[in-house]
Amino acid sequence: MTVLIRVNSLTRSDTVASEEMGKVSMMEKMRTVSRKEILVNLAGLAGFLILCMGGGGVIGGVVMAKDFGDDSPWYRNLKKPCFNPPNEVFGPVWAILYFLMAIAAFSVWTKTGFTKRPTPLIFFFIQLVLNFLWPFLFGTARQLFAAFVEIVILWVLIVITIFLFNSVKGRSWTHILLLPYLGWVTFATVLNWSLYDLNKDNPEVDIGFVVNN
Repeated sequence: MTVLIRVNSLTRSDTVASEEMGKVSMMEKMRTVSRKEILVNLAGLAGFLILCMGGGGVIGGVVMAKDFGDDSPWYRNLKKPCFNPPNEVFGPVWAILYFLMAIAAFSVWTKTGFTKRPTPLIFFFIQLVLNFLWPFLFGTARQLFAAFVEIVILWVLIVITIFLFNSVKGRSWTHILLLPYLGWVTFATVLNWSLYDLNKDNPEVDIGFVVNN
């Protein structure tokens, strides 16, 4: 009887010890997975920030500096509407917008990845390409009407992206981060058309293709 009690006691002790070891092993695995997820998320965040802010910064530093502002005789000679902002406004505004875009896209990515539900990010990347293309069309190529058509398409893609981000379960709040971007592009669209309309008969500047009335 005493032997049986000792055997049962040892068995219980072994079971408890085994359960404790299992818990420790599980916690270690969870810590490892947690560290891995943190590293992956940090890398993803860095990637989106570099893509949005880095890409926008390169365009702002190279294209915008050369083809826009007081350093460009062509841009200086354009007739401008009364609501044309000072040149100093564009840089800070775009920096903020690109930051918000990167955070929104990163947050959606943490939920959908690139394969689970790729559509929201596909539209995000397409509109980002058009965003980067616009300064080349307007400033470098000096095609104001083509730039206007392109920015209208960009505006439509931003609206679609906002709806898609809003539909991502658990990340619907991300569409709010894109609303300032939509507002600014709406303003830029009106400004683009105004610059085209004011300068299509301006002999001092070449604005490329002009639609005949």
